[in-house]
Order: sequence, then structure tokens, then C-alpha cells
Amino acid sequence: MNHKSKLKQIVGMLLLTAIAFTICACQGNWEKVNLKDPVAIPLHGLIAQNVIQQIKDENAIAVFAGESNGYQYEWTIFGNQLNTVQDVNLLVTVTQNAEGNVHVAFNSTKSFGFNAFLSIHLKDLWNAQSATAYQGDKEVGSVSLTGTQYTILNISTDGTLGDILICPDILPDDGSSNTAPSAGEKDQYLTDPVPEGKPNPVEPEDAEVNKGRTYTCTFSIECSTILNNLDMLDPEKLEIVPMDGVILAKTTVTFYEGESVFDVLQRLCKEKGIHMEAEWTPIYNSAYVEGIYNLYEFDCGALSGWMYKVNGWYPNYGSSRYQLKDGDVVEWRYTCDLGNDVGGGYAVGG
Repeated sequence: MNHKSKLKQIVGMLLLTAIAFTICACQGNWEKVNLKDPVAIPLHGLIAQNVIQQIKDENAIAVFAGESNGYQYEWTIFGNQLNTVQDVNLLVTVTQNAEGNVHVAFNSTKSFGFNAFLSIHLKDLWNAQSATAYQGDKEVGSVSLTGTQYTILNISTDGTLGDILICPDILPDDGSSNTAPSAGEKDQYLTDPVPEGKPNPVEPEDAEVNKGRTYTCTFSIECSTILNNLDMLDPEKLEIVPMDGVILAKTTVTFYEGESVFDVLQRLCKEKGIHMEAEWTPIYNSAYVEGIYNLYEFDCGALSGWMYKVNGWYPNYGSSRYQLKDGDVVEWRYTCDLGNDVGGGYAVGG
């Protein structure tokens, strides 16, 4: 065999090898990633299409962890939300300015084809319970805040936000927003004195509901703190957690004069087809909300459960005793740490 024949033979073998490798790759013959633990985001930020395909095939909830300028961040991707499978770039650059606002630059130049949940761990604790993302003067998204020792920013995006500035929605300084009740005697239902400027409870048996007079308020229900604590979540509940933690987005609700937060929650959940379970607790003279959306107390750790806040304040009494007023803003939030991770430290169960 002459040199030309040998050369042709070698080239042919190399071509066959390349074709075989390509066929194997197309058939999904790649080294799978362990999705049970957080996956480190590479320096270039690219997560290959085959990894996204694996998440979809396994119907997994995958967490990808990165770091920027000393700030830790995590992306959470839900397999049951993946309609598009392609390479994605999860790299972000995080900085914080002198005012404490956070600048986030996304490295992605195209849409992921699906929404993912981004959590950014700050180094300080914000005096706020929510935040807003801006591009210039334009609002481009709401940001939920969780965390106990430091604030965690949580936002859902498809990777196309570009550069954003996240600013905390500062609480009004009325001396009571994040403070415990002042010292004093508890009432017959074990309620500490209500902070100055906050409404006193109205006992359900004393409430007079007037169906001839109606008002409006807003309600929302969310569980984003679970997404920061997936390792503690009951595995059987993984599939029901919304990918952005939002069970009910901010909704305007009509209520009757004299109705309580619990009255409206119960009716609203029934109207929206949202599961809700509660139990009357005589010692507190109020209903105790055990579960919403099939997420119950203790489903995400021994300190987990549901809390409610009204106009930025977590009441220190049950939702059956909180009588609504026109324009109130009511938020139900799931906590994994007795309220410390959502800006309140008591009243779990509402």
C-alpha cells in the first residue's frame, strides 16, 4: 500500500470517528450532570443545551450557583417549565452603589426561551420587604426579598433584562413597621399590646358585616422563600411550587364593610380555585391558616408556615381579628424561619 492510500485510509477513519461522535452526541450520549446538588456556573456562564435537556427529561428542579464581586447568586430552573431547549448564559455581574442599590448586568444576549428564578445574596440586611427593578426610570419588574442575616433578592426573568438597578421599597418610618409590640400585659387571647399607630384587633363575634357597603383592597400570595430553601422542602411538594414563588399576583378585591382578612382570603381562594385549609383556634379567637396551595406549615422545615401582613406590617394577632379598611394592601407569605426571612418575626399561621 503506497503513502497516498494510507493517508486516504487514515482520513477516512478520522471522518468515521467524527461522524460517530456527532451521532452519539445528537442521541444524547453525554455525561449527565448531578442535578441533586447545586451546579457551579462556569466562568463563561454557558450551560449547554444537553444539560437543559436533562433538566427537562428528568422533570428536575436544578440550581446553578455563581459568584460576582463577592456576591453569591443562584439560578433555579424548573424542568416542567421548559418549552425551549437551548444553550443559555447564566453569567451575571453584581455591584452595589453607595446608596445601597444593586446593579445587575446579565450576560445573556437572547431569551432563554423560559423563565428562571434568580436569587442574589447581599452582604447586608435591607430595611424593606420588597424592591423594584428599573432600567433608567422605567420599572421592569418586582423583586421579592427574603433572608435573615442578610437580604436575598429574588426575581423571575427569561434572561433579557439587560442591565437593571434594584432599589428597595423603603418602609415608612413610623416607629412600628419592624418592631415587636411594646411591653405590657397580654389580652385574654394572649395578644401583646399592639404597636402605636396600628389597628387593634376586632373580635369576630363583635364584627358587624354590612353587605350594603363595599370597599376594595389588594391581596397577593407568594412563597418565594421556599426557592431559597429547596433542600428543606418536602420532596413531594417540589412539583407544586411556582417557579417564581407567586401563587396569586397582586389582585384587587371587593369586600364588605366589617369583613376580616381571613374572610376575604377564604372567599378569594374559593373563587380562584386555590386550595386553602384553616383551623379555628379558640385560645387565639382566630382561624389558623395551615396550608395554601397545598403548601403547609412544616413543609419546608420546622419553622415554616404562612404569615400575613397588611400595609407592610405583620400583625401580632390572627387574620380573623384584623378588620379590613378601604385601600388595605394584604400579602400572604410563606416563611421558612418563623417570619425572620420575610421581614416579620411572629404571627405564623395568620
